[in-house]
Amino acid sequence: MAPRGMDIWSVEGIASTIFFYLDLSTFDALSHFIQAVPELRTYLSDGTLWTQLSQNRDWSWTSRELTCVQLQEFLQSLDDRKRFDELVTVLSGDIQHIKDIDGQLLDGIAFPTNPHLTNHHVGAAAVVFARAGHALDGFIRDPSFRGVRPVGSVVVTPDFEAGVSKLIHCVGPSIHMENCYELLSTTYRRAMEAMLREGLQCVIVASVSTGSLGVPPKEGGLVAMRAI
Repeated sequence: MAPRGMDIWSVEGIASTIFFYLDLSTFDALSHFIQAVPELRTYLSDGTLWTQLSQNRDWSWTSRELTCVQLQEFLQSLDDRKRFDELVTVLSGDIQHIKDIDGQLLDGIAFPTNPHLTNHHVGAAAVVFARAGHALDGFIRDPSFRGVRPVGSVVVTPDFEAGVSKLIHCVGPSIHMENCYELLSTTYRRAMEAMLREGLQCVIVASVSTGSLGVPPKEGGLVAMRAI
């Protein structure tokens, strides 16, 4: 039997409604209490409840004992959101001159380019080529490297004079392509994978496909955030 004063929690639907209106600290404290009371633990296996909460709230609750799959997914989404908030910073500025993020020196630059990876002297690619110097142009145009890369792919090269460790060339899609947004998401994911392979710790990522390729900045930004 639930302790006196907590009878309200045994009324069907009451707790589900209250959960939606609690602040973070109150919910965290209450969650520990619920776990300690056997009569209330059914809330921890209520898949429908936690599916709804995961779609509508952003609480943080670290205990994963006695939980349904939906609650585990809810908690995982919160863990991911917390890491995102800690590790991702959105900036507005000139990528040619940004050397650090919150005091941490850059060791990588990811930027949009064309399938040939060549410098068309427009957009973020032109700025990165200017930052890297003429050696990057020569490297890209060398017959042993030259070729056409598929949309959605990324290529890692040395930085030359860019002041970082690696450059990540991202071949993004045009807004006119079928499955444009799926391809854009793939491009960002592959850029993230390249960062992990190269062991990069602080990378600036220029918006992909939102310039001459026509993807609206708002929609492109949402794709980027989801992919990251």
